[in-house]
Amino acid sequence: MSAYTKQILRFGLATPALFNCVLLGAVLILSHKLQQTRDRKLSQYRNHVARLTAIAEMEEQAAPKRKSFESQKRILQSDPNQIFTRASDSIVSRYQTVELDRTGMVFTLERGRIGRLSKIDAARVRSSFEGGYGPMQETLLQVESVMPQSLLEEIKVTRKADVLPKKQDHLLFEMTHLCWKATEAGQ
Repeated sequence: MSAYTKQILRFGLATPALFNCVLLGAVLILSHKLQQTRDRKLSQYRNHVARLTAIAEMEEQAAPKRKSFESQKRILQSDPNQIFTRASDSIVSRYQTVELDRTGMVFTLERGRIGRLSKIDAARVRSSFEGGYGPMQETLLQVESVMPQSLLEEIKVTRKADVLPKKQDHLLFEMTHLCWKATEAGQ
């Protein structure tokens, strides 16, 4: 070996090979980090797309219900006395007086037990009906479905004696409802 061979091997082959190995290692490490970053970003993107798809599906399901929600909102903000009267009138008119008859409806000024505890604008309605159990159930169902803001505070059911001898299910219903008017701040 000549005096130059050692230097040529050291600086001509070994140093560039070592430099290339270090450079190749750095490129592989950076490539791996870039791949991890790309995988993480791709996962985040897929999650974002999945969320957007879920939001679009929920919006598609909720869009037809908005109109009924607006009508429910109008009902909640309107005068509960008028709605209660209309709801009970609509169901009572379907029956003959023997089957179901409204004998009284009074809008009281007292707040009642629940009204005193709550700080809402509420109306109390005392109503009384005579008739059968089935029509009365339908009346309560109608009132509660039309008026989501009504609450049956108390009910008293007694048998009406000697009204119809052949009809044993003629009953007297005395009920008290608490109906509140929703405000924009309360929603």
